[in-house]
Amino acid sequence: MIKWGIIAPGTIANAFAKEVNNTKEGILSSVYGRNEDRTKEFAKKYNIEKYYTNIDDFLSDDHIDAVYIATPHNYHMNYAKKCIEAKKHILCEKPFSYNFKTGQEVLELAKENNIFIMEALWTLFLPAVNQAKKWIKEGKIGKVKLITANFGFKSEYNVNSRLYNPNLAGGALLDVGIYPILFSNYISNGFPKEIKASAEYTNTNVDESDIINLKYEDGILASLTCSIAVDTDNTAVIYGEKGKIVIPTFWMSKEAYLYNEDANEKYIDKYEEAGYKYEIEEANRCIINKSLESNVASHDFTLGLAKIMDEVRNQIGLVYPFE
Repeated sequence: MIKWGIIAPGTIANAFAKEVNNTKEGILSSVYGRNEDRTKEFAKKYNIEKYYTNIDDFLSDDHIDAVYIATPHNYHMNYAKKCIEAKKHILCEKPFSYNFKTGQEVLELAKENNIFIMEALWTLFLPAVNQAKKWIKEGKIGKVKLITANFGFKSEYNVNSRLYNPNLAGGALLDVGIYPILFSNYISNGFPKEIKASAEYTNTNVDESDIINLKYEDGILASLTCSIAVDTDNTAVIYGEKGKIVIPTFWMSKEAYLYNEDANEKYIDKYEEAGYKYEIEEANRCIINKSLESNVASHDFTLGLAKIMDEVRNQIGLVYPFE
């Protein structure tokens, strides 16, 4: 049984905590947070035996096998290094790091210390998304030619929030833009050879909305958008020579729809919770099997994502104060 500790009991940590105990090989053990009242309340809510407000005490707990890092983006790498030093396996929220260089450094450090580490790219493990991959492999839509995906929501403008604060690596790209990109890479089974991007900025100098166009080696084109200023339909569509696959709310989808020349098909995942269970099960499996990385959300996949986002940031001129 893999005993999980959580760093930072915020919104995404709540989503994770709801599903750990739904896995066969995982259980919640401890939580760390800087605010004692908030951390204590989180522990009580999820029946977590121990809570900590001192990170060294938390990481010294021998009953913790693996740690889920749920902090804002800019803190991911510092906490990952601390976990590696403490010999704790790691599931780190996306984006794994704010750039390629720091991400590569931490992945290499983990490997040197025989620590499993994975970016929490939960979309890759959703049954609906993998049903779409299966339909493509079966030739149901023929050769894939075009992918479209968008993820946007109208957020509350707050200059101090993680979305708008450049010191917290804010902006649309790192928060939601990573999802269309990871989806496109996953469906294309590779990384793009051409990237073209443009963006509109907030008053706090982070990207508010982005348009990203990708071209892959085999000729697949992708048109991707993300925003923290407007609500989009959050749908992904995979167009092939003989049909298309539509995945509503693709980043957390429970449904996939196939339309081709012969017939229509649909897939519905009946699991009642959001679906974080699937990535946790992958992490549990890897840790139990002493694997240092997932073969789905692999280190190469994570670094490929980071390279793309670095190039997008270069093209739109997004630089954070701490870089």
